[in-house]
Amino acid sequence: MSASAILMVLGVALCAASVVLAVVQLLRLQPPRLAVLALVAGILSLFAGAQLQPGPFQPADVATALRSVLPQDAD
Repeated sequence: MSASAILMVLGVALCAASVVLAVVQLLRLQPPRLAVLALVAGILSLFAGAQLQPGPFQPADVATALRSVLPQDAD
């Protein structure tokens, strides 16, 4: 498990959480400040993970990072 994989998974999780946070905050008639912060942190985390990875970044690298970080079933 590499640092770039962890950063990419963290970035995807933060970006997904920002959508949920934005909906909740808008339904409560609040400005979505926390959602924007989560989105920016997620994007920065994705860029940092892509920068640490050797070679050019491809969107399939995020799926590979998810598979390397999540636990595998032992058969």
